[in-house]
Amino acid sequence: MPSKIRPDDWDRLFAPNAPRRGGPLRALGNLLLLVVLLGLIAGGATFVLRYREQQVASAAATTIAFQTNVAPGLTASAAPTATAAVQLTATRFTIQTATAAAALGTVVATPATPVAGLGVGVVTAGGNLRSEPRIAGETVVGLIWPGDQVAFIERREVDGQAWFHIQVLRPAPDRGGEGVPAGTEGWASATLLSPPTPVPAP
Repeated sequence: MPSKIRPDDWDRLFAPNAPRRGGPLRALGNLLLLVVLLGLIAGGATFVLRYREQQVASAAATTIAFQTNVAPGLTASAAPTATAAVQLTATRFTIQTATAAAALGTVVATPATPVAGLGVGVVTAGGNLRSEPRIAGETVVGLIWPGDQVAFIERREVDGQAWFHIQVLRPAPDRGGEGVPAGTEGWASATLLSPPTPVPAP
């Protein structure tokens, strides 16, 4: 096999007038630039994947909430009893707050006091509380849970679906996770709520 070494290699590669190939510094710069570009691409891909996973998880939670019409342990026959209990609890809460305010001689903020509206009730199936009566990621305020006591403020029909503007009066004591606090207002699908029970005038 003939030798691959040419007699003029030294002059051709290292002579003073030989064409410049950039040297080791240029190679190092190119390598660093490549590493930076690969890092940016990997970071962007990770961000997109995490954002997609969050959107899918939110959509799945909403679907499950809508498919669940009755909370575990709360049957349709028990709904009137539950709403009556909510009504009694809300009335007692209002009386106790007014008594305490009179005793202290100060004005006490009571964000969980039922507002004037359609009545009171309970959450029968957990789901999202929304800022508007429509299903979209940007409208989610937080989660409501089965057993949360609520006041009904307004009813609205949107694309054939009934929605209620509600205020959370008292969170359920056995919530399975984090939810909105008492006093929070928002919109919820009627499929997540018991029928409103009117509060009798004092």
